[in-house]
Amino acid sequence: MLALDYPAWFLALMITPFGLAAGSFANVLIHRLPLEEPADRNVITKGSHCPNCQAPIKPWHNIPLFGWLWLQGKCAACDWKIPGRYPLVELLGGLIFAASVYLFPVGTLIWFKGLLCAFALLVLFFTDYTEFFLPDVIQFPLMALGLLFTLPQLFWPEVTITVLVGDFHFLRADFFHNGLQLSPLWPLLGGAVSWQSSLIGLVAGYGGPALINAVYKLIRKADGLGMGDFKMLAWLGAFWGWGPMLGIFFGGALLLTVFSLPLILTRKLHGQSMLPFGCFLALATFPIVFYGPAIWAWYLGTMVK
Repeated sequence: MLALDYPAWFLALMITPFGLAAGSFANVLIHRLPLEEPADRNVITKGSHCPNCQAPIKPWHNIPLFGWLWLQGKCAACDWKIPGRYPLVELLGGLIFAASVYLFPVGTLIWFKGLLCAFALLVLFFTDYTEFFLPDVIQFPLMALGLLFTLPQLFWPEVTITVLVGDFHFLRADFFHNGLQLSPLWPLLGGAVSWQSSLIGLVAGYGGPALINAVYKLIRKADGLGMGDFKMLAWLGAFWGWGPMLGIFFGGALLLTVFSLPLILTRKLHGQSMLPFGCFLALATFPIVFYGPAIWAWYLGTMVK
């Protein structure tokens, strides 16, 4: 296929505005999907409006980041203070798109899959953080997509693309490879996610935590995990395979423990307090997907000693 003969910094510069726009759309999803009324959840035909006074937002006020700065963080119609989450999510969207060209070969299947995963985690992190809500309308399609991402490498395994990295240094990437590949800031290879691993990850990602929760509920008479957490692990298992899914589960649990234990000891939390486990699963995904084998090797080394 045609070589993408542009340096990574140029591609990052070109793609960042699309990431800012994606972050703006993420804000729409974060605000609307937890709402109860179906009409309020409409993100397709219902235009952008102020959540406080419902006034339509002018197009030039809706420019990611710059609109918030222009309005000095307030609604133009009612002076409602726009939460700092809005520019933060837009900025994170831009950073995700910019970073993607350094972590994945641009234009490949794994690049698109990585972007989609990061965007979904951005939305789910903030819906869980603000409302303890992980919407099915996002998670169920991702389960199917995780399985579908494993198919192209079965039918077109020999298609390659050449990517420029640095000054006159080229990498040959497999266009439909469903696993980590060499990229500007990623020097290692990762095994492909097969359809078998994806399917096991999907089933175990949902079934395993559901079983743990059932045992916990039998003992404590209350849920330890929400069903949204099961679904999140299910689609992450479908995306990255059963091994990384287990790593994300235990990594998220570790982060949750590190965060909550000091609060419990200082009595700011108690044993039945609700915590957004989806946020910690999202935070654990990046290190596990990219560094999971190295972390596991380090852990085994400490155990042997």
